[in-house]
Amino acid sequence: MTKALLFGFFTVVLFLPIRAYAYCYGLSPWDTTSGHVCGEVYKLGHNGYHFLHKPAGWTNMKICPAGQLTGCTTVGTSGHTDAYGGPVMAFLFYRFVNWAEGYRLFDLYAWSASSADYWGSDTVPALRNVWIGPQGHHGIQVEMLPRPLDPTPVYPTGANVGNSYLVRWKSGRDIDRNPHAITYDIWYKYWPFGGTEPANFTLARAGMPCHDNGSNAPDSNNECTTFIAGPQPAGNWKWHVVANLSWGGGSYTTKSGDLSFTQPNP
Repeated sequence: MTKALLFGFFTVVLFLPIRAYAYCYGLSPWDTTSGHVCGEVYKLGHNGYHFLHKPAGWTNMKICPAGQLTGCTTVGTSGHTDAYGGPVMAFLFYRFVNWAEGYRLFDLYAWSASSADYWGSDTVPALRNVWIGPQGHHGIQVEMLPRPLDPTPVYPTGANVGNSYLVRWKSGRDIDRNPHAITYDIWYKYWPFGGTEPANFTLARAGMPCHDNGSNAPDSNNECTTFIAGPQPAGNWKWHVVANLSWGGGSYTTKSGDLSFTQPNP
């Protein structure tokens, strides 16, 4: 009987850390509290043939009541190693709910902490309608969708731009983004020489494909184009591009910086 009791004791001691570590990275194996929401986050990338998980960098995670962007809780991820020695980016909302609360629906958001890493969104849920009850929710896998890369304006720029020209900007595509539909909004400002720059931009084109002919494939410079026939009034111009990647009823958006140019009198 003594041997049986000893065996049972060591079984419990060894089992607890394995189970806790597997389901809530960053949580002490001796923590007996409940109500935690935890899991792992990945990038849902592409290799040219199929979708696959790619390791995420530092990521912001947010839980909001389903369908709302208020009453939210935000945490950052932490890096860990899984049982196979691979890297894991994990999140933990410690004691997110208490034992007295019933089950409720929540949305989970994930987006890269670095502004130079175009993944996820703080306004489009990565997971919708997740049931979370008094015990919390462990082992959630969150997949971040890519946003378009920066749709950097290329031309027109500088002085003495002609009255007709080909507008060019970077497509915001790469191997991870090629399977997705991306459209573009072109915004501009104009004010005459000696005038005052307007406070707001005006939308010139909305939801356009990569090229005027309807093609969504960028050219050999990874650029998109649209032709301005003119004539255009002389003065100062400023423009930028907003790229929109659509997935699951949401739009993942990236705005470029502004580019300025001037046009002489025709």
